[in-house]
Amino acid sequence: MALGKAHDAQTGMLTQEAQGNHVHVGLLTVHSQDHLMTAITFRDLAGEIVDLYKKLAGVPVTD
Repeated sequence: MALGKAHDAQTGMLTQEAQGNHVHVGLLTVHSQDHLMTAITFRDLAGEIVDLYKKLAGVPVTD
């Protein structure tokens, strides 16, 4: 999954920084992180909306 790979890359950068290995963060990196977090939030919200519609329709919702 592309979002998972992008999230892993972001986590890797944060881990490197936390370990004291400076990671260059330019405007493109900040912009891409913003897009990643927006995409993850949108995916989560879409799932919540689907579950809500299922619940309203009487369809069992699975986790």
